Amino acid sequence: MSNWAPDQNAVNQLVNILMGTLSAERSVREQATSALKQAEEREQELDNYLLHVLIEGKQVQPQVRAASGLVLKNDVARNWMQKSPQVKQYLLERIPLGLMDNAGLVRNITGNVITTLLQIVGVTRWPNILGDLMQLATNQNGSTDSQEGAMSSLAKICEDSASTLDKEYANGDRPLNFMVPQFIELTTSQSARVRVLALTCLNYVLEIESQSILVLLDKFLSRLFELATDKDPKVRTSVCRAFNEVVEMAPSKLAPHLAGIIDYCVHTMGDDDDDVALQACEVLLSISSSTYLANHVESKLDVIIPALLKNMVYSEMEVFLMEGQDENDDENVVDKDEDIKPTAVKSRGNRTRGNNTDTASDSELSDDSSDLSDADDSDLTPSWTIRKCAAATLDSLASGYPQKVFLLTLPAVKQQITSEKWPIREAAILALGAVAEGCWQVAANELPSLVPYLVERLSDPQPRVRLIACWTLGRYSSWICEQAAQQTGCANYFRPTFTCIMDCALDRKKVVQQSACSALADFIDSSTPDILAQFIEPLLQHFNMYFQKYQRKNMIILYDTVQTFSEKVGYLLKGHDNLIKMLLPPLMTKWQELKDDDHDLWPLLECLSSVAAALEESFAPYASPVYDRAVRVLSNCLQGKSISLKDADYDAPEDDFIVTALDLIDGLVQGLGAHFNDLVQSSGQPEGKPNTLMQSVIQSMQGDFGDIRQSAYALLGDLCIYGVHNFILPFLHDVMVCIGNEIANHTYDSIPSCNNAIWALGELSLRIDSNAMSPYLDNFLRILAQMCLETDMDSTILENTAITIGRLGNNNASSMGQYLSQVLFSWSSYMLHSEENQEKRTAFQGMCNIIMANPSMLNTNDAATEDALCYFLACIATYEDPGEELGQTFHLLVHGIQNGLGTDQWSKLISKLDDGHKASLIERYGS
Repeated sequence: MSNWAPDQNAVNQLVNILMGTLSAERSVREQATSALKQAEEREQELDNYLLHVLIEGKQVQPQVRAASGLVLKNDVARNWMQKSPQVKQYLLERIPLGLMDNAGLVRNITGNVITTLLQIVGVTRWPNILGDLMQLATNQNGSTDSQEGAMSSLAKICEDSASTLDKEYANGDRPLNFMVPQFIELTTSQSARVRVLALTCLNYVLEIESQSILVLLDKFLSRLFELATDKDPKVRTSVCRAFNEVVEMAPSKLAPHLAGIIDYCVHTMGDDDDDVALQACEVLLSISSSTYLANHVESKLDVIIPALLKNMVYSEMEVFLMEGQDENDDENVVDKDEDIKPTAVKSRGNRTRGNNTDTASDSELSDDSSDLSDADDSDLTPSWTIRKCAAATLDSLASGYPQKVFLLTLPAVKQQITSEKWPIREAAILALGAVAEGCWQVAANELPSLVPYLVERLSDPQPRVRLIACWTLGRYSSWICEQAAQQTGCANYFRPTFTCIMDCALDRKKVVQQSACSALADFIDSSTPDILAQFIEPLLQHFNMYFQKYQRKNMIILYDTVQTFSEKVGYLLKGHDNLIKMLLPPLMTKWQELKDDDHDLWPLLECLSSVAAALEESFAPYASPVYDRAVRVLSNCLQGKSISLKDADYDAPEDDFIVTALDLIDGLVQGLGAHFNDLVQSSGQPEGKPNTLMQSVIQSMQGDFGDIRQSAYALLGDLCIYGVHNFILPFLHDVMVCIGNEIANHTYDSIPSCNNAIWALGELSLRIDSNAMSPYLDNFLRILAQMCLETDMDSTILENTAITIGRLGNNNASSMGQYLSQVLFSWSSYMLHSEENQEKRTAFQGMCNIIMANPSMLNTNDAATEDALCYFLACIATYEDPGEELGQTFHLLVHGIQNGLGTDQWSKLISKLDDGHKASLIERYGS
């Protein structure tokens, strides 16, 4: 098809359609898009025409040519396999010509098309493209446009496919082996754009830690040192990014040069270009976090700390923008949609269930209310600035060198904290907060004077100072609460601090409200229940005032604070109607105001799930409408997702609606316990009809989204505990199939949902008899036994797998003998140091049942079995508080093993125990 020639009328028609897609009028855009879609369906040579407009349409506006390239890229991405061989060959041959165009837009979109094509066809089926691009890029006699076009394409390829380029192909060639040296040479190009793009390519190669650059790292570092003072700021930015990558990849290479690099970064943080300054600070952040470089950093702290403190002061432009913003930040100003940042669901179901109930998910950790990114939350400032980066670096250094960092930071803080210029004193308070986590023990002697000052700053005339004082006090909440709990000399600090923060959360400035409410959550979380008990009524009174004052954005923070309060001391409200009537009405008012598809419903659902679980039966008067709506939201969203799978034009509901609805229902199950069935019956579920809730739970467990499955299995486990007969048994087969698929098909990404599925299986096994479990038992045991033997699996999975294997033995012991010798050693190793709780107790009871029901499986003539039995006896010896029932089982089992083995074999067996375990076994169980 190399001789293909277009019909000019068709070209003109296509150009008009493409121009229509760029029109400012919606009707014109829709008409043009429809015509383009029809052309895609009918015209076999459309891609040829799109390519022609892109690379040959010199008289056409660059925006239209770029639009043609974008349509081409999307079409080949969707339909490449359906293209004829002639069209494929034509596109692969001709597309590189677009890189030599004078128009930057055309070169840029051409690079995108090439990247997409290379991802589809692969290196082996387009063998010449990389060589052609490198030739264009390195052709010193060619045009600068073609060099930059080729490098732009190569940068996109390295971004998307660096790992693909790092493989050896049939001829033994590794593309990066010939590309990396040329990229390094291209950093000497006279074109700043080419230098930047060459560094960009090399940075992507560094990210994948390719051997192709490792062998040339010394040469590359030499080039970086030469480019460190390049006149072009984008080059300097790329140099700093490269230093960052080398810190992560090969810190030993930087160690000999570290003092110079630190001095360079400290100097460059004062660069006129904000991006360069920020990237230089990023290097210091990476260095401060590097374990390898730790010994090389301490001697430079006296250089680093002043630079960080200097860059934590708001710039004049930031002050100008914020002062204007703060004037219009009053509480009566309604939040706009764009003011509301997307919130990550931080739900109760998104915690690993089972023996590690309190393990928080990644989303919880990243959403910590005292995170440094919250220190200067402002809608007009970028999400990541040099100020925030400097504070994060100071925080990191404080953790590594608390004594020296605090001694270097404190004099500057004391000097600046009383400055008449509010940005100076604000930055000093920020610094004090930044070092809190690492230095609070070192700072203990200074905090008695600093904390009262911070409390005073809650009344500072400048809202940004009030904001940062709240945040910093939140960072020291652990120390303040610890003083109160231990009744030390500073115990009386808690009441005025806590009270002032409660009052500060009523500030008329919304940014201060947000910071104070977050700090309040920190104090609630850090306090002991007995300290908080005296503040319950004042807190509830303040919560009511917050609900009346806060706009949408801060309402989300308030829900989280109320959730923290409920999880900490909500149980103290049970039976106190006067307190419950203070807590629940404002929540229920918001519940009624929000529509089912309102994103603001997510945090409210999360909050109510914790409130319901904490109040238990005291929540019952409010439970029915809450349950009905949660089930409706869940069912409708799942139905919407099903429709969207069949209809690409249907917008699927967002997954977080499903997650939060599941978690709220789970909170009701935990709160109401056995009475949850009464709630469901009262909701109007028709007798004899399939249970809507269980249908939705099963559908959720079958989905692709891990967070949904995680919450669904958490809910399933609690339904097993509180309603196995009413909810689980009618759907037992579907439930077992879902659990089996989740466990058997587990991946690294599905660890939380798999863990919850294993936990739910264990809870279920305690509550159904062997006849009901029999059809599934052998398959589950094969899977679980294999998992128990894997050494590279997540520790929470291994521990909960061991617990579930043991729990299965409570009702199925006689059928589990064939797996006993296979798993006992690994099982014992996971259980030896696990937390003693009800789950561990039932797991040991089940394992004892298995051993007693299958004594012949423990043939001690086999050395491996003998070691396993010895390890199990060590577990028994170290079990501190087994309780009466399990203790009696241990006694019977130990004597049974002793009698079964005989004196000689028994003596041989326990001789393998260490002295402590042996003495404990004999003392407690008379052996």
